[in-house]
Amino acid sequence: MEDDPQDPLRGLEQERRDRRGLRVDFDAELEACDAALLDVGRQVASAIAPMTEAFLTGDAETAAQLIAADRAVDVACERLEERGFTLIARQSPVAGDLRRLVALLKCIQDVSRSGDLLRHVGESLRWIHPPSLPAKLRETVQQLGDVSHALFSEGLEAWRAHDALAANELERDDDQVDLLQKVLLTDLYTGTQSVEESVSLALIARYYERIADHGVEIARQATYVLTGERPPPFDVT
Repeated sequence: MEDDPQDPLRGLEQERRDRRGLRVDFDAELEACDAALLDVGRQVASAIAPMTEAFLTGDAETAAQLIAADRAVDVACERLEERGFTLIARQSPVAGDLRRLVALLKCIQDVSRSGDLLRHVGESLRWIHPPSLPAKLRETVQQLGDVSHALFSEGLEAWRAHDALAANELERDDDQVDLLQKVLLTDLYTGTQSVEESVSLALIARYYERIADHGVEIARQATYVLTGERPPPFDVT
C-alpha cells in the first residue's frame, strides 16, 4: 500500500529532515566564515613584522607592496561581513548562534582596522626617514611592532581555539604595549627630533598600540561567544 500523501506523520518527518538539512548548511557556513576570518586575520598578522622592518630601514618599496596588499584585506573583510549579515537575515539565528555571528562581525572590524593601522605605518615613510633616528627610538618602535604582532596573533588563536580565558592574559600583556608607548613619548619629549618626526613617531606608537588592542578585543569576543557574558568595556578605536 502506498504512503498517504496526507499522512500528518509523514509530513512531520519530512519537515524534520528539511530542518536538519538547513541546520547542516548553516553550521557549514558558520565554519566557513570562521575560517575566512582567520585567513584574513593571519594576512594582517603576517604583515606586521615586515612592515616594521620596512619602516625602520626606510624600505619604501616593500612598504608600498604591503600597503597595496591591504586593499585585498579590505575586500575580503567586506565580503565576509556581507556573508555574516546574509546569514542573520536568512537564518534568523538565536542564542549561541546569534552571539557567534555578532562576535564574528565585530572581529571582522578589528581585523580590517588593524590592517588600516598597519598601512598608516608604511605611509609614514613619505615624510620621515627612520634610519636616521636615534638607536633607542628605533629599538622602541621595533619592540612595539614585536609585542603588537604577538598580541594580535594570540587574539586570533584564542578565536580559533575557542579559548574563553585567553582574553584575561592578553589584557595583562597589553600593559606592555602601553608602557612602550609611554617610553617612546618620553624619549621624544626629551630628545632633539623635529616636530614632524616627533608627531609621526607618536602616531606610529599609537598605531601599534591599537593593533594590540584589536588583538585583545578578538580574544574578548571569543569569551563572549562561549560564555554569553559581554566583557567590560575595553577602549578600542
